[in-house]
Amino acid sequence: MSPADSLQFLDRYGVVILPALAVAEQIGLPLPAVPALLAVGALAAHGRSSIPLVLGAISVAALAIDFVWYELGRRRGARVLVRLCQLSLEADSWLRRAESTFARYAARSMLAAKFIPGLTTVMPPLAGVFAIPRGRFALYDFAGVLLWAGTWLALGYFFSDAIVLVAAKASALGRMLGLVMVTALAGYILVKYGRRRLFLKKLRTAPVSPEALKRRLDAGDDVTIIDLRTALDVAATPYAIPGSRWLADDAIDEHEVELLRSRDVVLYCASPNDATSARVALQLKHKGISRVRPLEGGLAAWMALNLPVRTVQLPVAAADESSRRAEPTAA
Repeated sequence: MSPADSLQFLDRYGVVILPALAVAEQIGLPLPAVPALLAVGALAAHGRSSIPLVLGAISVAALAIDFVWYELGRRRGARVLVRLCQLSLEADSWLRRAESTFARYAARSMLAAKFIPGLTTVMPPLAGVFAIPRGRFALYDFAGVLLWAGTWLALGYFFSDAIVLVAAKASALGRMLGLVMVTALAGYILVKYGRRRLFLKKLRTAPVSPEALKRRLDAGDDVTIIDLRTALDVAATPYAIPGSRWLADDAIDEHEVELLRSRDVVLYCASPNDATSARVALQLKHKGISRVRPLEGGLAAWMALNLPVRTVQLPVAAADESSRRAEPTAA
């Protein structure tokens, strides 16, 4: 489909297509909602589309999906967030970024969340987990949808001549442009895949198995075990390996590094595919701590083997503007 055909398609079905793209973006699918919003804004500048109608359709669809996620978070707690984030290759960064943003700005964070990849998916269930009142959630979520969609529609409207000109030039190039775009996209995917493979290879720093760690603990070896999970991870699974201490990955400062330098250190996170423990192990090795290893499979693997755990308690964080990051303490 040429750019001109795409504009014509959006001219006819934009009121249906744009809400669908917005919903896809809400659930984390990488579909081109922003280019479509720009195109519809350009069409509106030439009297071929209605911005209020499109905004209304997007708002209804996005609010419906967001309320589903909100209720899941409110009823089922942090487990929903952990499982949702595990669908992403960057699960740990999604959840940590969302938690720190929400802890600082509370409901107001939803005003900007839709502009940030990852946060748009995580914020609605996070608001439910923190029990933000439904009316307040609806107000901020609705404002966030209008701000996000309205910004891109307005940009398309005011730069409509440039967008139409680009579409016309692209149509004139025809198949050659399509070939260039496909080649560029394929190259981008290959580069991203290669960089990810290299990153994962670096992270594969000799993990210690749960069984081996248990044997060392039984033998009385002096092992420092650090729990790197987020507060929401702890809320979802309120257990920890006996003897471990909770420490946020961004709280490992130079003082902590000096304390760990002469020790055997084991790091663990929540799930088998959480890269945080391996990433922090790599960072600590670069700082001169050679005896550091991630726990293979994380806490999930430890618990799957029915190895002993202790219960931890997570203080309830205030779900308003004064909310701060909660820290788990041993029960």
